[in-house]
Amino acid sequence: MWNSFGGFFLVFIAGALWIGVGVSVSKCSEKKLNYNIVQGLAYLGSALFCAILLAGKSLAYGTSGISWFGFVMCMLAGIANFFNYVLTGKAMQKGPNGLVWGIMQAGMIGSFLMGVTFFGEKPDFLRLTGLLLIVCGVLGMGLNKGGKNSSSPQDKSWVLLSLGAMVLVMVTHCCSTLPSFFPDLGKNDTVSRTLGMYLGGVTGFVLTTLPGMIRKRDFGRKGEWINAGILMVLNTSASLFFFYRGLDLLVKIGRAGLAYPLAIGVCVIGFSLYSLFVLKEKFARIALAGLGAVCAGIIMIAIR
Repeated sequence: MWNSFGGFFLVFIAGALWIGVGVSVSKCSEKKLNYNIVQGLAYLGSALFCAILLAGKSLAYGTSGISWFGFVMCMLAGIANFFNYVLTGKAMQKGPNGLVWGIMQAGMIGSFLMGVTFFGEKPDFLRLTGLLLIVCGVLGMGLNKGGKNSSSPQDKSWVLLSLGAMVLVMVTHCCSTLPSFFPDLGKNDTVSRTLGMYLGGVTGFVLTTLPGMIRKRDFGRKGEWINAGILMVLNTSASLFFFYRGLDLLVKIGRAGLAYPLAIGVCVIGFSLYSLFVLKEKFARIALAGLGAVCAGIIMIAIR
């Protein structure tokens, strides 16, 4: 009973915290802050915090709890996640934030498809219907005319950026979930998995942004450091205390593929409400219907 209820509850809380990540990306796009710097600083802080925890555990128990297969997969997930937010931030500067976030997060179907295709998770009628709703919803959102910074209603650059981010989300979720399907290769605990994820993010930061910061001696504005601190708390809390613990509990009842759909469902619905009622964004009817279809599809996948 606890594996079922506890797993879903912990993943639900992680999804609620990820709403704050979406708000952070939106605020940075609105204020023209460099989100590469924001997430890079956040990943550096989170990785340092996790490394200290891991070192303390190693001294106390004589083991680091690291499986290199799982650690490498988490690093790959972190790299893909870094570039996902690079594209998401650019898309939010050009298009409706709610639709950009919905399209990007629709990439959660990656772990679901991986579970069904390679690991024998059953794609019953309800879940297949949910998958179809997500695909149709993404197409509907892509038909929204123009964007807030578009020069014409035909400007669809934000859609292409959002679709690119969606593909990277699929890669992120598949790499992050994969170690749970191979316990014989060694199991990473939540600290080492979180460390691997954020070291991947640091890798993306080093490859794209840090050299330019050092060369220009520009180490970020006050707003970027503040947002980085907020992002560090949100991401570290979601990963370290909630998501990976919930994922492990769901693995025990054969529902690992539902972890991301549930968390992302909470995240998309919450951010959609934020974009509608706080940002006051206006969507075309077909785009609004598409957003609703994505939310409904995610719920249908997650409840079974």
